[in-house]
Amino acid sequence: MAAQNKLFQRVIWLADTIYSAGPITLDELDRRWAQSAYNYDHESHYDKRNFHRHRDLIQELFGIGIVCNRSTNTYSIGEISKSSSAGVRGWIVNTFALNNLTNLDAGMQERVIFEQIPEGMRFLTTIINAMKQSRQLVVSYQGFKRDKPHSFLLEPYCLKVFKQRWYLVGKPEDHPEEKEPRVYALDRVKDITETNKTFHLPHRFKPATFFKNQFGIDRSITKAEKIRVKVDAYDANFLRSLPLHESQTELERNDDYSVFAYTLATTYDFIMELRKFGPKLEVLAPKSLRDSFKDDIQKMQSLYED
Repeated sequence: MAAQNKLFQRVIWLADTIYSAGPITLDELDRRWAQSAYNYDHESHYDKRNFHRHRDLIQELFGIGIVCNRSTNTYSIGEISKSSSAGVRGWIVNTFALNNLTNLDAGMQERVIFEQIPEGMRFLTTIINAMKQSRQLVVSYQGFKRDKPHSFLLEPYCLKVFKQRWYLVGKPEDHPEEKEPRVYALDRVKDITETNKTFHLPHRFKPATFFKNQFGIDRSITKAEKIRVKVDAYDANFLRSLPLHESQTELERNDDYSVFAYTLATTYDFIMELRKFGPKLEVLAPKSLRDSFKDDIQKMQSLYED
């Protein structure tokens, strides 16, 4: 597992370095690798064979091509369509670029504060490779309601990031009667092992469709509803700059407030996201959600009554 994690970090380093530097020669990559915090073995050179191996992995795992300009002998990131691969590129850059930068200069580490990310990323290489090879995984998992972990076979379908946490979507073999795949938090995974047992990804399963009506990863409710919320003018700026969901539309806007509409399932994740606005947000519809908020407000009020 440690070796796979090291390989994954090297691949990320290469993608980020070439993306950040633009056209770059192998000699320059060699120099930067010697200074990299991910050069755990203190190698004096970035082996050319490793470069081509990592370059191929970037293409296979993320769909990101590293192209060579023969006239200048430089390498750069190729064209990326506005698809999932573009999202992966953004994730690579945003998650690792600043981390690589601060690692190069130890003096900057105290001046950049990172959010603590739960354990789980160390399993990504194994999971991605299993998805690529359509191989089942043996997963040792301990949910919050269990006293100890249990192991089971899982068909890995896709990965999703939500609020700094990684989630694995897949079909567990110990629940064959279930039609829908389950969602597992990687920070609750104790161990993952790839097997030689293969599976076929169902043609009807589309990751984007699977989460289309959801905010976050909660799928306890899947039916979407028309939701309207009224938000004060200042906090409405946060929703405009970072919409809660792709279905978000602004129906009304004035100096005092805005009204936003969503087509979403009223899951726990979404309700908790709305609650963080406190008295700055009012649920207008549906009535069931409005009544739920009203009931919770009354219960909260009772907690603070002398």
